[in-house]
Amino acid sequence: MQTFAKSFNHEIVPHHKISVYGLYRGDICFGYTEHVYVPTVYPAFHPMLTRPQDVLQVMSDYRANSQLSGTPLYVGVPLDGYRENFPNQVMNKLGLQRHEREIFTLA
Repeated sequence: MQTFAKSFNHEIVPHHKISVYGLYRGDICFGYTEHVYVPTVYPAFHPMLTRPQDVLQVMSDYRANSQLSGTPLYVGVPLDGYRENFPNQVMNKLGLQRHEREIFTLA
């Protein structure tokens, strides 16, 4: 997964309290999520392999899991220069609400 992350300028920093899960469509890995102190999820989607519906499906699955388990879901996204990839309009479509700390929760 480290090599895959580097293929689109991401880095997975190994840590004993972080779980990394690959996101697959058939045999193709199109992204991954880092679960830091679950239930915080940091999604990363390869720009050349990910379709918009892939993002919607993954986020919908995490939302459903959060609702069924009764635990809050926090979605972390990059700050500063990467914010244009996660505008309010996109996060609202995913059913997420922006907070001042750049953490999203279910709306």
